[in-house]
Amino acid sequence: MGIRIGIVGAGTTVAIADRHVEGFLAQEGRCTVAAVCSRTLEGCRRLCIRHGLDGVRMTTRLEELLDVVDAVVLCTPNQFHLPYTERAVERGKAVLLEKPLGLQTAPPGQAERLLARRGARVMVAYVYRYTAVVGRLRALLRQRMGRVYLAQASQGGTRLADPAVPLEWRMRRSASGSGALGDFGSHLLDLLQYAAGVELAEAAGYGGTFLPNRRPDGQGNTCVENDDAFVFCGRGTGGALCSVSVSRVGLDGIHLCISGEGGLLRASVEEGVLTYWPKAPDGPYAPEGEARSEHLAEPPGLRFARQAAAFLDLVEGRPVEYCTLEQAVHLERLLTRLDQSAQ
Repeated sequence: MGIRIGIVGAGTTVAIADRHVEGFLAQEGRCTVAAVCSRTLEGCRRLCIRHGLDGVRMTTRLEELLDVVDAVVLCTPNQFHLPYTERAVERGKAVLLEKPLGLQTAPPGQAERLLARRGARVMVAYVYRYTAVVGRLRALLRQRMGRVYLAQASQGGTRLADPAVPLEWRMRRSASGSGALGDFGSHLLDLLQYAAGVELAEAAGYGGTFLPNRRPDGQGNTCVENDDAFVFCGRGTGGALCSVSVSRVGLDGIHLCISGEGGLLRASVEEGVLTYWPKAPDGPYAPEGEARSEHLAEPPGLRFARQAAAFLDLVEGRPVEYCTLEQAVHLERLLTRLDQSAQ
């Protein structure tokens, strides 16, 4: 049977729960999906059918799920991330927590209580860490770059550019906090810190809501309350200058460009393409023709399988590198300050 996994949240808008289930099913007997909790039993049933899961406890109550599992994957709207994490940790469960944390929607002091709890096992699901291209980018930066001068990052999507898409929970501050800033900006700040060692010490930015009214959701709400796009720039603790652009209404994938003493690295994460143009630390760039590209494209499911394996290592007490709750809280406090300053 292995480690008993519980999935909380079975929504299909972006199907993140499905991706997590696939990641754990790829672990060759190390674990089993033992329970699913969602707003409706029908949502639980459909998730199980999609993945051929049998003998799974299905419930609409978190406590019932916690009774029968060893570890929990939280795929809910942001407003439930920290409250549900606290309830799971109080029961001694390990947690794989989807980003962003939902600091803006959490009760006061909840993040601090979780950080103060000794022995809590919480991994924050920054899944792009587990792509081949980011792994290679990180290795080259450590081997070749030296001091970083400039870092540029962008991420976005196109699904919500269609004005016909109805209002979703991620467009309401009470459920999501910020919009594209939290959803995509959190990924980019994590990648800049994890891969390039660039941690922002200060930043300022601007947000915009370009489709302020949507078709009504199930409760008749139509007003978009947070940002469709956000841009910000800042300075890292080591002096690197950074610029970040995110949009849920028209950017493609994740793109990183980092330059410094050892040259220039450009990565298109979704496409799996990495280009390195070398430079001598105390000299010029190599001729442009010496820039080399590596093609590291792979099925998207592999990143979730690698993340699932790392989480199981954490549950089993094995040494593993992962985004801790403390790191994620620090990152999202910066995003919260950016969001508040731009309103």
